Formats: sequence, C-alpha cells, structure tokens
Amino acid sequence: MCECNTGDRLDQLGSLAANTVIFNPAQRYLRLRITNTESQWRALLLTIEPTVLEQLDDDHAEQLSEELCAQIGVDDPTARQALAAIQEEIENQSAHSSLYIETFLMLTLIRLLKFQLRGLPQLSHEYIRGGLASWRLKRALQLIENNGSKIPALSEIAGAVHLHEASFCRAFKQSTGSSPHRYLLAHRINRAKEMMKDPTRTLTDIAFDCGFSSSSQFSVVFKRIVGRPPRQYRRSL
Repeated sequence: MCECNTGDRLDQLGSLAANTVIFNPAQRYLRLRITNTESQWRALLLTIEPTVLEQLDDDHAEQLSEELCAQIGVDDPTARQALAAIQEEIENQSAHSSLYIETFLMLTLIRLLKFQLRGLPQLSHEYIRGGLASWRLKRALQLIENNGSKIPALSEIAGAVHLHEASFCRAFKQSTGSSPHRYLLAHRINRAKEMMKDPTRTLTDIAFDCGFSSSSQFSVVFKRIVGRPPRQYRRSL
C-alpha cells in the first residue's frame, strides 16, 4: 500500500505497479509513504533543473513552468522506456554515460511536458508572436499594477518572468505597444486621476501615494502624459 501526501490532500493509492512513473515539479510538496513494509522496492530518483525549460523553444513550455502539477503514474510508454534506458546506463557505466543520460533526460522531460499539456487550455489570443508569453505578461502587469507606492525596478520585473532586462523590454513593447517604463508611468497617472475625485486628498499626498518622489515630478509627468497640469485637470472634474 502507498500513501500520497501533497500538502493539502492525503490519498491512499493502493499498491504501485512496477516501473510506475511519478512526476513532481520543483518546489511542489509531495510525500510518498509505503505502508506495507513486508515487500521490498527500489526507486530511481532523477532531478531536472527548472532552467532546462528555457532551452525549449515552446510557448506552452513557458506556460507549463507556472502550471505543472504532480502526477502519480504517468501513462506514457515513451517516458517509461527513456527512464528504463537511463536506469540501465546508470547501473552499467561507460565512457559516454553522462552524454547518453543527459540526452534521455531531455527526451523524458519533453514527453512529460506533452503529457501535462493534455490537461491545459490553449494559450489565449493575448499572446503575440515575438512578445511575452501570456503567463509572463500577466505576471509583469501584476507587478506594475500592484497599486503600491513602491515602484518595482525593471530588473525585478524581468527577473520575475525569468528574462534579461533587454529581452523583457523588447517583448513587453511588442505585447503592449509601450515600454515598461512608459506603461508604469501611465498606470500611475491613471491611478492619480482616480484619487483626484476625492476632494479631501491633496495633490502632494496623491503624488507620494502614486510613487512619485515629489509633487513637482508628479506635475511634470502628469502634464506630459495628460496634456495639462494636475490642478487644471482636477478643476475640470
């Protein structure tokens, strides 16, 4: 008998068949406990660095890095055969074993990704070729539009979606038509416009709440984007 614990769920799986493939993504909790101690069993534990996903030129692979889930008993003959070949090579080392194992690990990863893809929705129409994958765009916009006074650094946003700054800026502009910096400024100005509807709030308070270092900086940016100073805009409300 086998007991599976994913952190929020505990299942009794019965007995595991020989050569059962268990897949668990990085940073996901999974604990297996064999409750029948009378039988002996062996397990081949293989780890694949999450950065390997970045080597796959596949938009769905980017989506999968966020949505992978644990799978007990992957019903894929090719994956099982690749894992069996890896086990055989580990037990019978040769001069080219490391390259052989690395090749089969990549094959195994691709097969597991394809298996997981069956249960995922297709990428939304928001994805633009050459732009950010939909999960990356969503994550970047979440950071930019967090409505906090702390302004996220460009390196922070790019790092959160696993891209270099230059690549992120280029893809973000392709997706939104605006650079990250200009998009952030426009978002803060739109937020300021909403705050101006409250007559009890001063423009200085609004400037600081929207992440500007001073009321003068706020006024300059506001006029450049809106076309008129914040005081004049507020009088028109």
